Amino acid sequence: MSKKRTWSKLLNNKSIILLLLTAVSILLTVYFMPKDHSKSYEYSIGKPWTYSELIAPFSFSIEKSEENYNKEIDSLRAVFMPYFSLDTNIENESLKKLSKKFDNIEDDRITDQIIQSLRERLISVYKRGVINPEDEERVKKLQYIRTYKGTSASHVSTEMVLTLIEAYQFLMDIQVNDSIKHLFKQNNLDDLILPNLIYDKEKSESDLKSLESQISHFKGMVVANQKIIDYGDIVDKNRYQILTSYEKISSKRVDSKKFKTLALGGQMLFVSVIFLILFFYIKIYWLENVNKTRDLLFLYSCVTFFLITTSLFSIHIQWNIFILPCAMSAIMMKVFLDFRTALIGYLTQILICSVILATPYDFVLLQIVAGLAGIYSLKDLSQRSQIFKTVFVIVLTYCVLYLAMQMIQLDNMSLINGKMFIYFAINGVLLLLTYPLILIIEKLFGFTSNVTLIELSNINHPLLRILSETAPGTFQHSMQVSNLAAEAANEIRANTQLTRTAALYHDIGKMKNPAFFTENQNGNNPHSNLSLEQSAQIVLEHVKEGVKLADKHGLPKVIKDFIITHHGNGTAKYFYISSQNANPDKTIDKSKFSYSGPNPTTKETAIVMMADSIEAASRCLNNYTEENINNLVEQIVNTQVAEGFFKDTPLTFKDINDIKRVFKKRLRTMHHTRISYPTYSKKEGNQIGSASK
Repeated sequence: MSKKRTWSKLLNNKSIILLLLTAVSILLTVYFMPKDHSKSYEYSIGKPWTYSELIAPFSFSIEKSEENYNKEIDSLRAVFMPYFSLDTNIENESLKKLSKKFDNIEDDRITDQIIQSLRERLISVYKRGVINPEDEERVKKLQYIRTYKGTSASHVSTEMVLTLIEAYQFLMDIQVNDSIKHLFKQNNLDDLILPNLIYDKEKSESDLKSLESQISHFKGMVVANQKIIDYGDIVDKNRYQILTSYEKISSKRVDSKKFKTLALGGQMLFVSVIFLILFFYIKIYWLENVNKTRDLLFLYSCVTFFLITTSLFSIHIQWNIFILPCAMSAIMMKVFLDFRTALIGYLTQILICSVILATPYDFVLLQIVAGLAGIYSLKDLSQRSQIFKTVFVIVLTYCVLYLAMQMIQLDNMSLINGKMFIYFAINGVLLLLTYPLILIIEKLFGFTSNVTLIELSNINHPLLRILSETAPGTFQHSMQVSNLAAEAANEIRANTQLTRTAALYHDIGKMKNPAFFTENQNGNNPHSNLSLEQSAQIVLEHVKEGVKLADKHGLPKVIKDFIITHHGNGTAKYFYISSQNANPDKTIDKSKFSYSGPNPTTKETAIVMMADSIEAASRCLNNYTEENINNLVEQIVNTQVAEGFFKDTPLTFKDINDIKRVFKKRLRTMHHTRISYPTYSKKEGNQIGSASK
């Protein structure tokens, strides 16, 4: 048991949780960061060089661009002559077949001269060469092919080579009458035509690869101490290839194991320093205001998730980095935390990206300004349309700032990369996913956004509508408590919307037995037929019943906290005191008349407890004078303070005094003295009575 208590104590210690989250975030970020840092500069064709003068520290060859190298390969392939083996046996066999065909034909029309002509044409066909049908497309694209037999080879023009159809047509194109040609066809002279040029794939590909290997990947040299590029020079295609070659050679010259060790150490040191800045900000300025460790978990999860996403994006996806909606984290942190924490968390994320992306000057500058614009534009997320407005502001900031930077760097507007504006637009579309993600985060971390609170505060919400129909008095009481509590919360800078919404639901448990609560009674009091203990149990049960209804209707946990704590560990004093008075000689078990609690732990739950008690008690005042109202507020709040209901809340004495002042002012307004309208005299014969203004 002692070990469990120790572990539970550690988990509830916010400082230890903060330290653990910082360590885990550092390790995860460094683990997913790219380890190949051979490219140390950011540049592109047509853009100015934004770094200082670069001098070659060593001599190196200039590598051809992939495009130029492929062009040379394509040019070689276009003129390459593939190999075809020449099979002379095909010709000899065909000549023998020709002789046999006409030896069996007894027709005076077939003279020796005609047979000799066919023989000569058949020899001519095979001398030119006949190819397979599958080789026709290959040969058509070429001017020459190489034919070989044994060790001898020769070049043959593709215009001379025949296909099977062309060879047959050539053979049949003999000067004889149609009847003899018809006789040729009957004897299937096409049997004499067979391919004698056979494509040699292995020999052709081997020779082609040998020739391709002779094409150099380089096109010149840069000698040591030669200037490569200077600040402001435009990176043209030639300079781009020189810079690319320089970086490739540089990466090879570095001992890989030693370099990776140094790079890893540098990454760990840099990321640790940036995360420690976030750590000390939270420790010094924010930790005391953190209500639950979930706030810390969400902050670090949000920052670390986007850092890992940026790392994976830069390693595996060859798209422009500005497509990634980094400002989404700024929006979500602003929605669920506060402005200052969102700002520090977002700056932490973007600064670490400067290591992930290796000197991305434009990225860091644009993302910081766009994120700030998004945070500033989203004061309070209370409507869906605000997400569209924020996204528009962020995209507009990207576009304007990028345009300004390009105007500073370039001397010709035509050099501006128009694709960047398309990337910014895609970024904006992805930023619209923030809204559904907010709903997911609410479920994962138990947050409740202002949008959800505003939806719940609508009196047409099914649960509130049932409350107004089942327990109208309780509904009116809840409305008044909501107004009182919201004004007090606004005064001490607590969460006004949360206070207003939660107050509407704090008494929903009374719907089970509405008639047992004074505000819903119409003269009949069902407590008259019950013992004091039974009556107390029914009243106490409204808290548990409220939690059941909240679960049934899917109310957020933060609303249920108000239902549970609005009476704290207090007692149903009317029944408890009445029981003591009725049994002066007995010891009354106070637990039977006490709520199960717990007491409030936040400013908002404390305000609702005060407002609930004061609004209910104010209904018992006979005269709503300023003195009576002041005394009522002072007595109730001071009693609650004395009984320790607020000792676990961050309320200060100043906060309590401000809350009391607001309650007094609001009650005086709610119960102001009304005037009576004058009545008609009897002479008029019409009397109106008095009416309230």
